[in-house]
Amino acid sequence: MSTITRRLFSSSSIIRSTALENTLPLNPSSPVHAKHLPRVLQRRIAKRIEAIEQSSEDGSIPSTINIPNPFLVQRTNRRSSESELTGEARYNWKKPSISNRRQKQLLQLYPSIDLPISAKSKRTPLAPALGSESEELLEIEGISRPVRWNDKITINWTGQLKPKQQKQKDVNEGTTKSLYSGRKLMFKGHKDERNRTQKLADRQTRLDGMEKRIKDWRQGRNDEKIRNRPSLPF
Repeated sequence: MSTITRRLFSSSSIIRSTALENTLPLNPSSPVHAKHLPRVLQRRIAKRIEAIEQSSEDGSIPSTINIPNPFLVQRTNRRSSESELTGEARYNWKKPSISNRRQKQLLQLYPSIDLPISAKSKRTPLAPALGSESEELLEIEGISRPVRWNDKITINWTGQLKPKQQKQKDVNEGTTKSLYSGRKLMFKGHKDERNRTQKLADRQTRLDGMEKRIKDWRQGRNDEKIRNRPSLPF
């Protein structure tokens, strides 16, 4: 067993690989108990609750607490300057506090329905077992299941997962796709390729006036011969 896997087993409370059979059928919008979460998420929730309790004057804790989803990129604060291209506001972003590799390992040990929403989670295999209504809810991307810490406190994971954009199919399926089919051109190309359009235009301009230049050149050559001809007959 590798070091990372051993750490995951040692830092997890309950491996729920077969625990779903005791909870089906379930509603994805219903809170999951914190004891079913990995210990790394339990520590994160406990740390946030402790910070809220210390910051409050009377030590009271709200019934609903919002915690940033550690599996997603989070938007922090707004930048002072807007985008030069679109003019829209720009923001600073914070990377997920739990890496993608760690997320994938946690998803192998715990059902994805219990964990916060992640780009690595695949919830479709659970849909047939959960029923048609739950299946429709699971297809909605960006929804994380709330967590019931105790009888008084409920945790909500904040952060939205952007839906994946489906690639558009070509009208002519028989035609071969180019490297940048339906994509933005990312590379400048060679200097010869960038200057080719102007080079061809200049060449065509010279070809259009070629007859006049040849005529002028011949006339100039004849005039030069006449000027250089000696005036004396000997």
